[in-house]
Amino acid sequence: MAPPSPPLPLDALYEVLLRVPAKDLCRLRAVCRPWRALLSDPQFIGAHAACHPEPLIFAAPTDGLAAGHLLDIMDLSGRVIKKVAKPGSLCAGRMEWARTAQLNVVCLLMRDTRRVLLLNPATGAVSSLPQGFAEEHLPLVRKITNYRHIVVVAVGKIASTGEYKVLRVLQGPSIRELLCEVLTLDGSSHARWRGKKTYTEYVDLDCWNRVTINGIVYFLSREFVMDQGVVPLPIASFDLETEEWRPILRAPLNRLAISIRDVSVASLNDCLVVIHYIQQCSSMDLWFLMDFENGLWAKQHSIPLKSGFLYDDIPVQPFLVLNDGRILYYEELKLLRIYDPKTCTSTDVAEIGRYSEIGLYKGNLLSLPDGAGA
Repeated sequence: MAPPSPPLPLDALYEVLLRVPAKDLCRLRAVCRPWRALLSDPQFIGAHAACHPEPLIFAAPTDGLAAGHLLDIMDLSGRVIKKVAKPGSLCAGRMEWARTAQLNVVCLLMRDTRRVLLLNPATGAVSSLPQGFAEEHLPLVRKITNYRHIVVVAVGKIASTGEYKVLRVLQGPSIRELLCEVLTLDGSSHARWRGKKTYTEYVDLDCWNRVTINGIVYFLSREFVMDQGVVPLPIASFDLETEEWRPILRAPLNRLAISIRDVSVASLNDCLVVIHYIQQCSSMDLWFLMDFENGLWAKQHSIPLKSGFLYDDIPVQPFLVLNDGRILYYEELKLLRIYDPKTCTSTDVAEIGRYSEIGLYKGNLLSLPDGAGA
């Protein structure tokens, strides 16, 4: 019998494991304690992420609470590689996910109780943000709480400081203005909501009509301004760094010629995109913001759709431009599809099921807790 081969040197093993997909590495942690220590080391996790820069897909199943898990994390082929379990402390109820899939944290709103929760997919931990109002808004509390008011939340990362901030917008039938409050996530127990200048125009608070990009929260607005017979589609935006509303942005669509149900906003590679769904053609036009100051837009794509009915819980939603220019999007037929602008055609990637929220997840798969796998 031949003698056993000598063990692989640690530096060689390190280089080999760097090339193994993250899902397989999660399983290899069970081989032995030294491997578990190596594969859980933050330095190795960072090096592995640098070797595997491909983004992951974050998706919240429509029936996730009933199924016992909150999130599916999948690769670009649509294969689910992790399921993030529902924490035992989270009770069933109507949830709305803030569109924060680009970040390492996820913010969600419990519709029934108006609680704002923060989910860390890496640990599965859920923390509750303060439920009280900002001191500046205490005189208006009775007006708000006497009615079934609307609450929306958005979370973004401030590039200059690295800190996360949450925007909470409250709207009730007893007041015309939107009450805006900001909270900084600094890890302390003293965090509080800070009242900010109200916004006096109506904005659409539907989750598909707002998106956060590089610390700016964009909302489709219902402001009505006539300009030579044309009503440009207005977009309001809130800067989380300065904690102020910015000037109204005019999108290149005429509000008189379209329905607000035919429009949504999205982030494609950190660029604001207005999506115009065209029912009669079963297609969607993608308008990219090129210059905020000058309101310059460019229609870069017109994508044919497989489904003709566009009014579902989740619209057709593009969320990633690949390195070769192809666009990954989710369609109502529960399909993950890729559009190739060179051939002007789309191909099916996978049938992935029904989701109430879908986007990119930039967290690290190796950081997800053991036992959270599919």
